Amino acid sequence: MRPEPDYLQMLISKYRTMDIEELKENIDNWKKEKDCFTELQSLDIAKKELELKYKERQEQIELLTKSLTSSSRIGRWISSAKAVLKQF
Repeated sequence: MRPEPDYLQMLISKYRTMDIEELKENIDNWKKEKDCFTELQSLDIAKKELELKYKERQEQIELLTKSLTSSSRIGRWISSAKAVLKQF
């Protein structure tokens, strides 16, 4: 029996709201219980969402790294000093 498209969309939406740890936990549970086609398909969708989340995280890390390396050390010190002064 094939799952309905609405069910798959609901699963995708559910997985997108989960964080990486929740997705990993669900994937581990489904690996143990892979009984039917629907569960296997759910597992596949969850794995794809996990891959997307890892890719997004890596892109954010790369962007932050570029941002930090492109700014000068003096500029960062000045920004930090301004932030401290604003607190007083």
